[in-house]
Formats: sequence, C-alpha cells, structure tokens
Amino acid sequence: MLTDLTPLSRDELLAELRECAQRYRAVFENADIGIFHLTKEGKWTSANPTLAEILHYDSPSELLAAQPDYNGKFFVDPKQRTAWLQGASSKKRHAEECAVYTKDGLVRWVNLSGHQTLDAKDIGFECTLYDVTERRQAEMVTLNAKEQADFANRSKSEFLANMSHELRTPLNAIIGFAEIIKDQMFGEVGVPQYVEYANDIYDSGQLLLSLINDILDMSKIEAGKRQLKEVTLDMEAIAQSVSRLVAARAKEGRVHLNLDIPPDFPALRGEEKAMKQILTNLLTNAVKFTNEGGIVMLSGRIDPQNRMVITVYDTGIGIAPKDVAVAMAPFGQIESSLSRKHQGTGLGLPLTKALVELHGGTLGLTSELGKGTTVTLTFPAARVVPKDLKAPLI
Repeated sequence: MLTDLTPLSRDELLAELRECAQRYRAVFENADIGIFHLTKEGKWTSANPTLAEILHYDSPSELLAAQPDYNGKFFVDPKQRTAWLQGASSKKRHAEECAVYTKDGLVRWVNLSGHQTLDAKDIGFECTLYDVTERRQAEMVTLNAKEQADFANRSKSEFLANMSHELRTPLNAIIGFAEIIKDQMFGEVGVPQYVEYANDIYDSGQLLLSLINDILDMSKIEAGKRQLKEVTLDMEAIAQSVSRLVAARAKEGRVHLNLDIPPDFPALRGEEKAMKQILTNLLTNAVKFTNEGGIVMLSGRIDPQNRMVITVYDTGIGIAPKDVAVAMAPFGQIESSLSRKHQGTGLGLPLTKALVELHGGTLGLTSELGKGTTVTLTFPAARVVPKDLKAPLI
C-alpha cells in the first residue's frame, strides 16, 4: 500500500501541531521526574509539577518566580554547578548527583541530567531531576557502618599486637628462669617438689607463649601487615623436618605418623617459617585428636592443573559437619572428651588457613565424626618450581 503523500492544508498542519504540543504537555505535566528548561544565565523558563514537589514549592509558577538557581539558592556547592554546566554544554546528555537546597532550606541529593539545546533565540539546557536522597543516606549508613567495623577491627588487631609484644618480654624471662630451675643448672634444688613446680611453670609458660605468638601472627594478617619472605622451598625436606618435630608427640600418644612425599617432588615458592608453621599446626592437631593406634599421614602430589596439593589425613575423632565452621573460626574450639585433655588456642586452623591464603592457596577440610579428618592445601601452579628449574633450596 502506497503512503499518502498529499500535502497537508494549513489548517490540518496547525491541528497536527496542536496535537503534538498537547501530547508533549501531557508528558511534561505528568512525568514522575522533574523536568525544566534552563537558560545559559541560569534562569528556569519552564518547570513541571513534579519538580516543584521535589523542591517543596507549592506550584511550578512559584518555583519559576523564585528562580533559585539564578539567585544562587539552588546548588549547595557552587563549584558543582559550574562542573555540571560544563558537562552539560554539549549535545550529549550529562548526569551528575548534586546536593541542592529546597524552598525551606533543606538539603536534598538529586540526580541532575541535561544537555545543551540551540534554538533560534538562544542557547539553553533541557534538564531532568529526581530525588536520590534516601538512596544516598542508605549508602552513607552502610559506608559508616563499614568504616566503624574496619576501625574496630584495626583497633582490636593493634591492641592484640601491642599486648602480645608487651607480654612476650616478661614471659620469656619466666620461661628462662623456670628452665634453669627445672634443669638445676646451678646445682641441686634440694626439694624435688620445687623441680616439679618449675616444670609446670615452664610448660605453662610455653603454652602461653604459643598462644601469644598465634595471636600476634593472626593480628598481623588481619591488619594486612604480614609480609611473606619468599624463597624456593624444598617441600620434601620441610615435610621431613616437621614430621621429626611432631614424631615425639606421636610416639607418646602411640599414633602412627607416616610421610608420603615423592623423591622428585617439585619445590614451592614461599616462606619457610610460614610453611613449617602450617604443616606443624596441621600435624600437631592431627596427632592430638587421634586415639592410640590411629594413623596420621602427610602426603603431597601435583594435580592435573599443575597445582601443588598437600594433604594431612588422620583417623582421629573427626568433626561433625555443624562444627566445621566453629573449628575454622578464630578461637573456636569444639568440646569433646579428647579435646578437653589438650589445651589449645583455637587459632591453629584459622591461622593455618590465613597463611595458606597469603600464598594464594586454599585450605579445604572434610571430616566425619568418629572416622577422621582430611585437610587439603592447594597452592597455585605459579608457585610450583620443577626440580630441574629450581634455584638453591632453603
């Protein structure tokens, strides 16, 4: 079907123009956002009812009579007005969130959007505005809460770090003097019971020092101040060193401690102290919570993605699924008949996890109550150093 190209008569053209103007006016009057026209001097030449309502004026005519922008009573920050006009001085629409005054002097946050227009008379701006105060206030509440939480967390970490540092000096002296007495370095004490007391003081001091060191390490990590001193690590040698360290406790508890690291196992780029702390914590925990005759196994492998996977497996008391989150939380300790026999800080697993994550790795824990626990450490391929490429090992 061909389009009718018959020219419109003057009356028909005027009627069509009136209809277009009516449609525009209906949109202008009923829009749920503020609409206005602005001259380059800052005078508003038109405004719809929604704009008047947002700015607490009784009507558009009252708003236009007041001319808040022209009279310098609209933008809270005059620099923001200048920036917005510069942005809007193009045919591209420019939007910005601004703080503005209402008729009664209240401050509201609005999204102000507009673009420059050029007609036969003058340069001006077509603009829209809507209130975003509630959203901004909600964001500020959230931001303030986050800042307060961050401050509280930093304060806690700094307090714990300072406290731990101050406690370690006298505690080292207590441990040192207790060791001298229990070993009777300057001659026999005379009364055997005093030696027993010295042993108790020494053991308690070592336990407290371990707790303080764990708190200090955890505080540094939480404060983002723990930096790794990276070298190329011989993981087979480190695993053997740690297993020898834990062997005496395993023998005392009649737990079978096994090591399964291949002779050609690759090296790992990481911190020696942290890696030994990680493996010592895991093996100590595994031995501690495994009954007589049980098995603890430390093994290593490279997975198909060339990541290094270290696994510590035990046949101990295990952890119920509901208690896994408690075990992974700082100072979280699970109550059991076996755990009551061994005092602990509740920081072993959380600290281990944090140290693994400092290396870009992950710690996974699977367990079944009464059947044992498996902790899996996975380190990224970028940290794995093949045997034939590795530098002198630490």
